[in-house]
Amino acid sequence: MAQGFFKHIPNINYDFKSDGKYHKAKDLFRKVSVWSYLQEGVTGYSYYRITEGERPDVVSVKLYGDSTLYWTFFLVNENLQDFGDWPKSQRYFNKFIDRKYSGKCLVADATTDIVSYNYTTDVVSKFVLGEKVTQASSGAYGFVTDVNPTHNRITLNSVSGIFTTSTVVGADSEKSFTVSSVQNERDAVNHYTTDVTTNEIAYEKDTYPYQGDDEDDPLWPDGTEKLNEIEGEEITRHTFRTTESLNNTTVTNLEHERVLNEDKFLIRYIERKYIGSVVKEFQELIRD
Repeated sequence: MAQGFFKHIPNINYDFKSDGKYHKAKDLFRKVSVWSYLQEGVTGYSYYRITEGERPDVVSVKLYGDSTLYWTFFLVNENLQDFGDWPKSQRYFNKFIDRKYSGKCLVADATTDIVSYNYTTDVVSKFVLGEKVTQASSGAYGFVTDVNPTHNRITLNSVSGIFTTSTVVGADSEKSFTVSSVQNERDAVNHYTTDVTTNEIAYEKDTYPYQGDDEDDPLWPDGTEKLNEIEGEEITRHTFRTTESLNNTTVTNLEHERVLNEDKFLIRYIERKYIGSVVKEFQELIRD
């Protein structure tokens, strides 16, 4: 959170490790309750579109004639939690993507290649975060930073060599699978958007049978309630459902982050005639 905001929040002593040693920290629970109150209670809001490269203090001068009131933008915009959330210029956005999505994704044909569950022994088997994954045929290797059974993939960083569509093995888990495709992490699937038409909704494909013990069990394996129909489209009972859906559009990590960044260029701010009273009220609320 911006320094100007933090200075108003009182300190508390907190035992982070439950070892009897207390450390001074900001009472962020106080911040959350005050934020909710002001979101509902302040009526004098307007909107401002940030230009590329425009800093918070510069915007504050434009709107209030005071560079120190920039912290109020973080107070009334839920998607702005700290300076890292401030909309990035194209140059810094590219650096952000290179840093956040620097890995390689090894995609499998099925979720069971990434995570499997033995109902007899009640043991989950999966790749281990941090373990070394190697491919004998290419000599490539990397270290696991993410295991994503939803999208049938593992993500590797500190990669050496070039992975191909061949078998890979985890050094610690000893799990293996045949790679169906290799993707740059930035180009990997983040989520899908669903196209809805009249009297029809895109629904998730059934991918493989439910291995449960009771055929009359009213729940899916993930604990959600079973449905026999989705908007008139029948689905088979006792199946897993994944995000692979009909009539869906793939959104990559890069596209997802670009949309999030673009949305942040339009911010809500407290109108100038109200800013003084709101700041005063906030300071009183945060210290009560």
